[in-house]
Amino acid sequence: MLKREIEAERVAGPRLLANGPEITVTGGLGDSNLAHLPFYETPTFAWIADGPDAVRRVCRLLAREGVDLLKLNLSGDLGTSSYPSTETPMTDAEVAAAMEVARAARLRVAAHCRSCESVLMALRHGVEMVYHANYVDERALDALEAARDRVFVGPALGLTYNLSQGAGGVPAERIREFERELEVSVEAVARMRQRGIRILPGGDYGFPATPHGTYARDLWLFVKILGFSAMDTLVAATRLGGALMGRPDELGVVKAGALADLLLVDGDPLADIAILQDQGALRMIMKGGALHKASAPRSGAG
Repeated sequence: MLKREIEAERVAGPRLLANGPEITVTGGLGDSNLAHLPFYETPTFAWIADGPDAVRRVCRLLAREGVDLLKLNLSGDLGTSSYPSTETPMTDAEVAAAMEVARAARLRVAAHCRSCESVLMALRHGVEMVYHANYVDERALDALEAARDRVFVGPALGLTYNLSQGAGGVPAERIREFERELEVSVEAVARMRQRGIRILPGGDYGFPATPHGTYARDLWLFVKILGFSAMDTLVAATRLGGALMGRPDELGVVKAGALADLLLVDGDPLADIAILQDQGALRMIMKGGALHKASAPRSGAG
């Protein structure tokens, strides 16, 4: 609905690929409605589907509703999952059923994959966007490298990092769990970068610990935590972002024939990537050649 309102120019907003509820299995990430609740079967941010036939039905329903992509929660998680990050509750047959519908409906597919086996499963079935990939081993790294021209990886460290810092009053024992997962993730990203795998910022925002409007913090994390240069971070957020959207010649690049999506910053992000978190420093925002924001010059500016 939001995407349609933006495209009709009734609401100001970014370019979007619209996703429906994430598809999970009983006990998987997003299965947070306890059985005693009267609304147990109502989707949360995830829709529970057990078995290939149930997965097909949910995917077909989402396709009917006009989504651009499907998201599958293959692995467990430290959040709302009864399975840990290293386990893979979604089955091969369930992923195959989702991909069958996606191909027929010409939908793209992303997947929550913290475990090594979930990464391998996603790649085996042709998933394009792999989130997290925390616990990759040499087999998964080899598979990612072999698919690096068609696959993107989003570590989505914002939530893990903030929770490891105690955001939202996380108990001490949980903080240690998030600290360990953050350490594993930093090492995994370093190994993926050595293989030339495309890694993008973003993901897992909109939670209490990572509120909407704070997305630019991910760019800071790429520099300060993952060791990217500021320039490589900006390229990942723009040029690679355009490629992920399926429009590499139109989005994330400044050249003849590209869409004029431009940002004018009062400062140098290459010297201090954190300036992009200062909304006051974003002097001009242009989308498709149309101004969304244009600040007046500061007093005394030439």
